[in-house]
Amino acid sequence: MRNRQKTPVDSKGPSRRKSAAGRLFGGMLDGSMLNRPGTVDLLPFIFYLSTLALLLIFNTYYAERKAREAERLRRDMTSLRITYIQTKSDYMYLTRQSEIARQLESRGFVEADEPPVIIHGQGDAGGLLGIFRRRSP
Repeated sequence: MRNRQKTPVDSKGPSRRKSAAGRLFGGMLDGSMLNRPGTVDLLPFIFYLSTLALLLIFNTYYAERKAREAERLRRDMTSLRITYIQTKSDYMYLTRQSEIARQLESRGFVEADEPPVIIHGQGDAGGLLGIFRRRSP
């Protein structure tokens, strides 16, 4: 075993090197980044990146809002389709001859047992349609 000489310990604690990311964020927070000579040349690029970030955020919110609206419209469409089918079914049931006869029976109407008869006039064999026929001279 080798004996090593102890190094004196600072009262501040062990010194650590700052990483590049730490220096970058530290420079942003304390404002020293704005004092560098190349920063002014990068401002248009920084504004461009900021604009792209804002557009990305806006587009994400817009897409989510449209997706929620599409889902709401899909649910409404399903509900309306169910209502349409139910109403159509009720209408078909109520317009059957037997159902109409049952409803009118309560009002005093009775369904005829005999088929309808065509009524002909005395001298006119064609009835009302005879007026419109051509008469030969």
